[in-house]
Amino acid sequence: MKQIRILIADDHELVRQGMRAIFQGEPDWLVCGEATTGREALTMVLERKPDVLVLDVALPEMNGIEVARHVGRDLPSVAVLIVTMHDSDQIVQDAMDAGAKGLVLKAEAGRTLGEAMRAILSGREFFSERVRRAAGREIIDGDARLHRRKPTLLTSREREVVQLLAEGQANKEVATALGITTKTAETHRARIMAKLEVHSMSELVRYAIRNSIIQP
Repeated sequence: MKQIRILIADDHELVRQGMRAIFQGEPDWLVCGEATTGREALTMVLERKPDVLVLDVALPEMNGIEVARHVGRDLPSVAVLIVTMHDSDQIVQDAMDAGAKGLVLKAEAGRTLGEAMRAILSGREFFSERVRRAAGREIIDGDARLHRRKPTLLTSREREVVQLLAEGQANKEVATALGITTKTAETHRARIMAKLEVHSMSELVRYAIRNSIIQP
């Protein structure tokens, strides 16, 4: 029997322990790694190539939605399952747009995480009944029937910059995290502020929270 390799990304040790305990209950499921930040998760996915990446949305350095976008682009064979405490329509839509195969709420993960994994491994999507009710959408036969929003105003790289800035990092720290020059980081920051028509860091932080780039 083929062993299923699972990578967990969550910045809370207790949550990771709980997930690990659920996965270890299945003889052919193996937790091949655990990450505590979005960037660490992305690096580990590219190195270890798991079958499934299970990740939170509210990860430091790079949020789970951005991680899912990168994984979908760079390693589409990896299925992404979002596990989050947030059940808003926007979170569900963002997860779908990023290519996630399912979304489970932390409040019900003890009951539904295993079911979600089995659905995804069989090629289906999984959005729990509570998620569907909260989002106000229908998911029929495992396929999400969600209307796509217009493309976001910011590029993927710009959303990464916004998250780091909103987390309190200076231009030099942003540059180091992204492997770019400080001048390029400054240019990104100026372009972002102009695009969003914001004039202070507090306004940028509010934008990041409203658009689920960071969690309050």
